[in-house]
Amino acid sequence: MTFKTTNKVYLAVLIYIVWVVLYVVWDYSHEHERIYQQIDNDLISSAVATPLILPKHFHHKGMQPGDVMPEEDLDNTLKLSRFVRSSNIIYVYTLIKEDDTIFFTSSSSTVTELQAGKNLYNYFLPYDDADPRINLVFADQKQRFLEITDAWGHFRSVFIPRTSPDGLQYITAADIEISQIQTQLNQRLIQQIGVTVIFLLFLLPILWTFSSAQRRWAKDLEASVRERTEELHSSKAFLSSIIEHSPVGFFHYDQHGTISMINQRFTDIIGAPSDSIVGINLLEKLTNEDVIDALNESLQGDVGYFEGPYVSIMGHRSMHLIAEFVPLRDKMGVLNGGVGVFNDVTEQQATTDTLKKLSRAVEQSPSAVVITDLNGNIEYVNPRFTDITGYTADEVMGKTSRLLNSGETSKEVYHDLWKTLLSGQEWRGVFHNKKKSGELYWTEEIISPITNNLGQITHFVALQEDVTEARRISDEIDFQTTHDPLTGLLNRQQFENELAQTIEHAHQHHSHHVLCFIDIDQFKIINDTCGHMAGDDMLRQLSNLIRDKLRSHDIFARPGGDEFLLLLKNASLARAEHIIQVIMTDLKQFRFQWEDHNFTVEISAGLTIIDQNTDSAVGALQDVDTACYTAKDAGRNRIHIYNDQDEQQLIRKGYIQWASEIHRALDENAFRLYAQPIVPLQKEQKIGYEILLRLLSEQGEIIAPDAFLPAAERYNIAPQIDRWVIRNSLQWMAKNIDNLEHISSLAINLSGQSLGDDALLGFIIRSIQQGPVPAHMIKFEITETAAIANLKNAQIFIRSLKNLGCRFALDDFGSGLSSFAYLKNLPVDLLKIDGMFVRNILIDPIDEAMVRSINEVGHIMGMETIAEFVETDAMMERLKTMGVDYAQGYAISRPVPIDTILESTALTTV
Repeated sequence: MTFKTTNKVYLAVLIYIVWVVLYVVWDYSHEHERIYQQIDNDLISSAVATPLILPKHFHHKGMQPGDVMPEEDLDNTLKLSRFVRSSNIIYVYTLIKEDDTIFFTSSSSTVTELQAGKNLYNYFLPYDDADPRINLVFADQKQRFLEITDAWGHFRSVFIPRTSPDGLQYITAADIEISQIQTQLNQRLIQQIGVTVIFLLFLLPILWTFSSAQRRWAKDLEASVRERTEELHSSKAFLSSIIEHSPVGFFHYDQHGTISMINQRFTDIIGAPSDSIVGINLLEKLTNEDVIDALNESLQGDVGYFEGPYVSIMGHRSMHLIAEFVPLRDKMGVLNGGVGVFNDVTEQQATTDTLKKLSRAVEQSPSAVVITDLNGNIEYVNPRFTDITGYTADEVMGKTSRLLNSGETSKEVYHDLWKTLLSGQEWRGVFHNKKKSGELYWTEEIISPITNNLGQITHFVALQEDVTEARRISDEIDFQTTHDPLTGLLNRQQFENELAQTIEHAHQHHSHHVLCFIDIDQFKIINDTCGHMAGDDMLRQLSNLIRDKLRSHDIFARPGGDEFLLLLKNASLARAEHIIQVIMTDLKQFRFQWEDHNFTVEISAGLTIIDQNTDSAVGALQDVDTACYTAKDAGRNRIHIYNDQDEQQLIRKGYIQWASEIHRALDENAFRLYAQPIVPLQKEQKIGYEILLRLLSEQGEIIAPDAFLPAAERYNIAPQIDRWVIRNSLQWMAKNIDNLEHISSLAINLSGQSLGDDALLGFIIRSIQQGPVPAHMIKFEITETAAIANLKNAQIFIRSLKNLGCRFALDDFGSGLSSFAYLKNLPVDLLKIDGMFVRNILIDPIDEAMVRSINEVGHIMGMETIAEFVETDAMMERLKTMGVDYAQGYAISRPVPIDTILESTALTTV
């Protein structure tokens, strides 16, 4: 009976051992699969995140070596390196394929590589020993997990095909060392073996329970025991070997807490040699109160447990420690110490912390995050999703994402989405969705498939960004970019686009249209009388009046100022002329009122045909502009139809061509400075010069200003020319300041349009104040007619610069209708007598009297006088006798390039 009972005990023990072993084998297999799945998920997460870390549009068609500077590439390397530093991933990188060669376009580096100062330039680095299977990823655009060996080591890698917004195919990849995977598996195996040992130790109480029965037949088994003693010794050696090589630290301590035995892993964890550890009393040495409490629990018969940051007392190693203290009893059940198990899980804890951070990042992401199963059923949403849509997580869990469908997004978008996702690729796009409240909103989404370790798609993750406000702002910007802010009409650029499309349509379909240019007559009167606010209001009212007379498909624009453009589509010339006549008739009844003022409004209009013979939008606009200003020149308030044989239109068209040439000269710096001397007639003093302008044509011809300045005045380009002349003249004077001792001053001409230009006045003041040229050497010339036409602006302009020390000359004096009446209101220093009087002083007594009177009035007012157009020595002698202060003209010198006046022999009399 006793023998049978003992056999049952041993059978139960055997079953227990078999169960423990089977459980360990099953658990190891399950853990093996879990570790690989976790590693593969980490690889995918790291690879998918890599393009988000790189600069926007980093991958694009036409990538070439040298596109990215070394410092930019190094910055990318450092960003990627920092990203993988807190994970088990060793490398993340991106690849492209050109011809048959695979190139790196970015890559992380290890800490060792960074510290070694290794060449970290990865952009277009050839991947010489790339595994041939990577080519299959480029070929079929399917994600793969590969175990590869190359110059950097032996890895398990994931390769995920991606496509840039402009269609470039590339791969994003991540590596983990095989040795690291193996280490994790070995650690788990050894840990399970250790756990098995502990479980087997639990059998001791059972064996002791049946020890009485064993003693009764002990003698019978004594021989058998002796025979098996050696086997037990062998087993003990085997168990000791397992413990010695366990991935966790084992140590034995007695009932007083003194360590009697340790394994190698324990010394590694503590960081001290075994001979310094064995024999120490833990109760006396330990300083961590939580560890002491766990040890005392074991000495009291309970299992003690500790987890947390720990610093070893012997080796002073910092770690995240998991420790168990298991009590041991002798055969009498008396506590005689215990077994301690130490496990350093610092790296695992870092990984856990990283995952927690990632989880918090997802929870606190400014973008909505949605995870669905294969059927689109929602399994997770973050708080931002609720903020955007109004749906809580409970309300959408288990429901399909179709509950956000507003019906505004086309079916083609959804078809493309599912086709892309089910092929394993990432999808990007925009949806017009509906919130819980019914409000529509725009969302920009990135949806990616999630795969398991077998590469099978299991879920989808979507990142949603609410771009409603951005779309609204974009629409506003688009409107502002294409429309006039004052009237809401199309601006010039957009009108030109519409006109170009209409011309193309006319060429293809032989359609007929009419282009109209409208200019408001005497608009300046309203601005000058009532201010710009009144002018703006009148423009708005007039634009509404004209718009009411147009058809829905006609195009109406305000290119600027007081001008309007009409494109009357599919209209005859007669129909267009009738529409403009109707507008003119309505304007006769229209009165613009502003405060106490009442104005009539008239327009001038030019028309031109748009058909298959129209060359271009630019040419058509030039033609209609010419026609409009021909109408204004003919008396205003009328219509003129463009005719390429009309003489007045040919002149106007020439202005347009000169305006284009002026813009070219400004862009290409094709103007040239010339100078003509102004010599003293009454006393010995230094010579002055007037700076004159010439234009260098594309054919290399020097063109005088009479040819192009009328066009500059007509198209308001004169201030730009003045700015060029002032800037280049002052720069030339500053450069040659040491060689200008023989020159009294240099005179710069200003147009009438510049007198009211506050920006130009500020530019001149800053240039003089910040430059080395003394202000008394700078003289400005303005024409009498320009000064009188802009009297208030001229007074401000002149006084501002005279305060700096500059001087002013009134050019062409005598040509105005009320010269002497206005002269006292202009604080100028010199009068330049108009050349039409000077030219005939030897033969015309009236001209001589005019010169004499201008000279005398100027002197009375404290001004000096200059006679221009002095063409002979006799004229110069007569002017000297009359008391004129200075002379300028061909009798002294023709205009010469400005650098010539630096030479002492520059002055040549003719």
